[in-house]
Amino acid sequence: MKKIIFLTALCCLYISRVFSQGSSAVFKDLPVIFLKKSASVHLLLGKRISYFNSSISGVSLEQPADGLVRIDLADSVSIAYGDGILTLAGAEGFTQFRLIYNHSFPDSVFRPNIRIGLSDWKPLGSQEEKFGEQELKSLAHDLLKSRKGIFQTREDRYGIKARLNKVSTLGDYIFIDLSFYNKSHIGYDIDQLSFSLEDKKITKATNSQSVPILPELSLFDNTSFKRLYRNVFVFKKFTFPGNKVFKVQLNEKQISGRSISFPIRYSDILDADVIVY
Repeated sequence: MKKIIFLTALCCLYISRVFSQGSSAVFKDLPVIFLKKSASVHLLLGKRISYFNSSISGVSLEQPADGLVRIDLADSVSIAYGDGILTLAGAEGFTQFRLIYNHSFPDSVFRPNIRIGLSDWKPLGSQEEKFGEQELKSLAHDLLKSRKGIFQTREDRYGIKARLNKVSTLGDYIFIDLSFYNKSHIGYDIDQLSFSLEDKKITKATNSQSVPILPELSLFDNTSFKRLYRNVFVFKKFTFPGNKVFKVQLNEKQISGRSISFPIRYSDILDADVIVY
């Protein structure tokens, strides 16, 4: 009996210590799944899921049958410990867990089978009415600090280099982080930064149709820049067919002003990172 009490106390002390080390409030509130090598963890879901993802490498996820997800820790994992987030999503909603592995936790906290009930699922898109302008701007600010993203140069002309930094989603919102670098010694006065859906291929026999897409808000309201312009734009979630592209165009105020544009592919939208809120 004393041994059981000692192990229970040790487990509680360990979990409390791990949760207190540099994690956000949201991260600490997630239920924990402990992993170890040569032992699988099975999640009993009761429903088929269409998406699952681990934020840390070395973790293998498989769905061998409807309503069952197997989690394995790769034998090649050699780091001292791991700590990340597991996300599962289906037609009815999503759920998230905190993954911890390679810590010296007692065997009593390891569970090879975990049943996920209906109360563990959250409806997708439930955040739609939750975010006002200030909340969206705060999320956009946090996105600027993140190192994870695309960070690809999409166009370079007239001394202006355009880069797509990140595409992220949260509920019914799409966050797009853009940068424009002025490599010339002439400052750039912005006439308009516009977004539209355009035909991917234009031939003489077809009429091109442009559909403007207006953002819900922009993080900054800068109208000129000398070297660097970076901004995050928030859009209501939208989709478009494969024969269209989402076009970004920057125009300068002068009559002979420099204009630069580039497309954002539908695959960039589909592969967007999910903001954990």
